[in-house]
Amino acid sequence: MQEMIAAPAYGTGHPFLSAAGAAAARALMAAARPITVPRRDVIFAPEAEPEALYLLLEGSVGLSMRGKDGAPGLLEIISPGECFLMPAVILGGAWPFGAEALAQSRLLRIPLEGFHAIMAEEPQLAEASLAQMARQWRILADQLRDMKLTKASERVAHFLTGRLMPGGRVAMPEPRAAIAARLGITPESLSRVMHGLEAAGLVRLQGRRVEVPDAEALNQATRASGA
Repeated sequence: MQEMIAAPAYGTGHPFLSAAGAAAARALMAAARPITVPRRDVIFAPEAEPEALYLLLEGSVGLSMRGKDGAPGLLEIISPGECFLMPAVILGGAWPFGAEALAQSRLLRIPLEGFHAIMAEEPQLAEASLAQMARQWRILADQLRDMKLTKASERVAHFLTGRLMPGGRVAMPEPRAAIAARLGITPESLSRVMHGLEAAGLVRLQGRRVEVPDAEALNQATRASGA
């Protein structure tokens, strides 16, 4: 169940709002509804008509599509500081992706009508929106390249180093099955790769906690390996 949160400064530091400019950011914040979404809650279903742009502040959101048999397939994991549903907001029409909270998440929901009205008045918002779509296209292109051209261990290493926090800790709030689906491998394969990296001294595993002592060494070792 999605719940509203009352907080006047909620989301003011989001990168998209900063890129949109001060005037547009104020207008977007006035139109936005802050919500919390518990883990496993559906934010919107696949093939739904877009109603809002979402800015993720905390947590993790998975974008998925349904196969012919109705089974969902995870395509991407959205991290804090990102937006999602931007192409649908711009283009309109039913969108193939659905979104589900992979961890308890805090978001800003900006209704479609308000977003378009503000964009018509604020050119910098249009520029920020185009930049966001281009960035997301690049992320999906990189993901496609990784799925087609790199080994499982390289994909895991790239994912881990992309999540690095100060001190070498890796942020992984999602279920491991979701991470495996994002990487195009089975949960069992992900576990084997992770334990292989631990045995090589490239990562440290402590329950759900993952640390990477040397990101460059991890990437170099996985590129050189045959796994």
